[in-house]
Amino acid sequence: MNKLLSTALVLALSLSGLFAESKNSTVVYTIKGDASKAYSVMMDKPIKALGYRLPDPRSGVHKVYEKEYGSTTLDLLNFMTIVNGEKMLPLLSIEPKLAGFNPFNLVAYKHKHKDETVIAHLSTTAMMEMLEITDTKVIAQYTKMMDALDALIAKTFPKAVVSHNTYEGGFDKPLMHFELTFDRPEDLDDYIEEIQEQIESTFKKKGYVMAGFFDYKMADDGDLAAYDAFWTFSLCHFPYSYAIFDNEGAMPEASVFAPCTMYLYIKKDTNTLVLGMPRLSNWNTLFPMKDKNV
Repeated sequence: MNKLLSTALVLALSLSGLFAESKNSTVVYTIKGDASKAYSVMMDKPIKALGYRLPDPRSGVHKVYEKEYGSTTLDLLNFMTIVNGEKMLPLLSIEPKLAGFNPFNLVAYKHKHKDETVIAHLSTTAMMEMLEITDTKVIAQYTKMMDALDALIAKTFPKAVVSHNTYEGGFDKPLMHFELTFDRPEDLDDYIEEIQEQIESTFKKKGYVMAGFFDYKMADDGDLAAYDAFWTFSLCHFPYSYAIFDNEGAMPEASVFAPCTMYLYIKKDTNTLVLGMPRLSNWNTLFPMKDKNV
């Protein structure tokens, strides 16, 4: 095949979508040995110095699996949900969907029979695509915030091997979005409390654990004047998560999605409650699951 024909063929295939662009889905740090102590130290003063807070840290999740289901294949599984409230507030004023991955999990895990610890998080590219965010200013500022986080991890673990899981194509309806109109009471706090109780009760009945709660309006990170209320729930379904993250053949790397973050907000002086969260189907796009029981 001559050079001109070869170039034309590659171009044709690219245009037809057969050569899809490969994008980073996660940022992965692999550290030799047990790095749990250094990880714990990093998740205290150093990460807080960047402006991050840990609303609901969940260390030793593998121990809970072992107690609940009788076994674990892991020496370490920490769900450390973090959020940079100060940096997030001005971005949420522009794009509230950002809360779909904020808080997000900076996970650490170690297999029992591997002499290495893995720290990982979702990439900015994957987050923005799943949240259907296209505002270039928001993406640039969020990327800068995440770059600072990665710089801290690299500084803490200078010998870590950095890699990326990748994906091709896009997501089919990646985000759930609901709007509920309500009769606005004189005291909005009463309505908010009632809604929060209803949501917690409903999810608990379905077998979910309310693994976290974060109120952006009460976080003392700055002003969020565009909203009367803005909060998130962190949701976890233990049988589902155990089937994916722990046991033989499981994928603890998929726990970058855990717990799932659901956001709710009411814009200033409105009577509409907005609820949204990324869909579980996104997990299978980034981490294809072959087990029919999952």
